[in-house]
Amino acid sequence: MGSPFTAQQRRKVKHDSRACVWDNIGRCIGIQILCAVPYVLLLVILYATLFGRVFALLAAGYTDNYILGSAAAEGLNSVWGVLFVMLVITGPLQYGLMRFYVSLRRGGEPGIGTLFQAFTSLQELWTGIKMAFCLFFRSLLWTVGPTLLYMFALMAVTINAILTRQAPPAGLMTGIGVLYGLAMLLINVKLLAYRAGWGVLYDHPDCSVWDAPAHAGRAFLGQFGRLLLFVLSFIGWYILLAGITGVCLFLGLLGWRFFGGAMGVAVLAAVLLAVACLYIVLGSFINAYFTTSFIGVYETLAEPQGEAGPRTPDGGENLQ
Repeated sequence: MGSPFTAQQRRKVKHDSRACVWDNIGRCIGIQILCAVPYVLLLVILYATLFGRVFALLAAGYTDNYILGSAAAEGLNSVWGVLFVMLVITGPLQYGLMRFYVSLRRGGEPGIGTLFQAFTSLQELWTGIKMAFCLFFRSLLWTVGPTLLYMFALMAVTINAILTRQAPPAGLMTGIGVLYGLAMLLINVKLLAYRAGWGVLYDHPDCSVWDAPAHAGRAFLGQFGRLLLFVLSFIGWYILLAGITGVCLFLGLLGWRFFGGAMGVAVLAAVLLAVACLYIVLGSFINAYFTTSFIGVYETLAEPQGEAGPRTPDGGENLQ
């Protein structure tokens, strides 16, 4: 069982992590942008695969529904290849991202090239893929039950409404949705403990991808409430991000309506560009802040009574 984790320790971990991230904000922004690039490119390819031929036919003047439908079906058949590539790169990218943040948390100065380190070795590439599948499988096991119950509850309410020829009770539908949302929040907090398995792999690359999350999860035994409080302590940051983004967009739309014409479009475009830059900077900071803090929480819990536990020469825990 992990050592007790107090509110004072949580504040110290967050303070240290915030200072660490702020001192390396350029690196954090750079690696977040770099991590997003492959997914943006794949999404563009996915969109072109799905609709590219259809748009080309429409531009050429074809309006026959059968021809357009056949083109859409061909695009749908090609989607699986893009999704497979996306699945393959997710694990290695996550492996590299967590390596970056673990090193950053421990006072290192990792380069943003750390993100692609797993792609330099077939063994590490395969480890990243297997780890991503392992975490996905654990997530599936935890979420499939509540999701099925949620779907059955909605079906039962809908069928009852059809039989009684009445509208589904809005309060009941809202209540079911709220309960499902709370259940998924608690499950995701539980699953968060397994993500520390990436840190175990950082210190022990030869560790099994099935054993690494299990070993990380043991550090959080009896600490679920404290882990939940840790997650909830970041809500204010995400509300701030959403609030600033929303206000800026509102001002941009207001300027567009007020000025009108080319000037209005220019104002809206400038505001959208500013919002995008702000979102990238603040979003990167929040993500780096949360991740490094979580790594700090795990390392604190993994050390007996919060003291320095046995370490291997590379700085990692001794799994024995």
